[in-house]
Amino acid sequence: MLLNSLTLHTPRTVSEAARLFKELQEVKILAGGTFLLNSLKLLKHKGNKTAKNVLSLGHVQELKGITCDDKSLTIKAMTTITDLFESPLLTDNFQIIRTVCRNISTTPIRNMATFGGNLTCRYTWTEMPVTMIALNATMYFMTPDGTTTSMSAEDFFKNNARSENLFTHAVIPLEPQCHLAYRRVRKMSEVDQPLLTVCIKTVPQSKRWSQTRAVVNSGTAFAQRDYQLEEFLNGKTSTPTLGQEATNHLTSAIYDTRSSEYKQHMFRVCLRAAIEEICKSN
Repeated sequence: MLLNSLTLHTPRTVSEAARLFKELQEVKILAGGTFLLNSLKLLKHKGNKTAKNVLSLGHVQELKGITCDDKSLTIKAMTTITDLFESPLLTDNFQIIRTVCRNISTTPIRNMATFGGNLTCRYTWTEMPVTMIALNATMYFMTPDGTTTSMSAEDFFKNNARSENLFTHAVIPLEPQCHLAYRRVRKMSEVDQPLLTVCIKTVPQSKRWSQTRAVVNSGTAFAQRDYQLEEFLNGKTSTPTLGQEATNHLTSAIYDTRSSEYKQHMFRVCLRAAIEEICKSN
């Protein structure tokens, strides 16, 4: 299917891209293209209005790459999922990112799809957000005048994954002492799209849970923390029954809204398994 008429913009620098993103009307960002092109085709098929301008970031080299120092890991927006998966910098608490990358679609898609696209596409079911919130990532954006602004990944998704500025990179603090567990359930056998995802992180202190982040993605709302579950877990000692006990302390609205009995059950199965995994490693 041919797309509706549009103007393709191909900036070469971050500052130029940020300026165009603000100035252009009815603009969409083209990162890897795995979401946008299908979306434009679907909108045309339904007879809906499509973007008049597409801003391609493929030539902006400043937006590609991964770096690490003794305090944090930086992932730039146009880094492909494959490059992220294969990076030798994914050690310590960053290893969980490799697990998430492995679960994203197929190899051809991972070769095209980008870290930034997965985070900012505004599809509620994508897998990277739940992990970025659990890892306490900070997301950075560039304004049209070249100023850098930031917000936590948690706040970004509380704001319905919206920003008026161009996403450039995320910074994740190094926490080698933390323990993490990730679980997902596939929505259907034909298409590897998650029905739900779960990521739990804690920093054990004297063998007790602390600084816990329990992040879930229902696929019908953006990834969010379950503060009630976190409050229950903090201060607890790891025991074989902790996972089962924890499922009695969930914020029910997160799991039960727009969910079938199967989905509600699988949320509890995944949370219990993730907590038990951390208990065994603690």
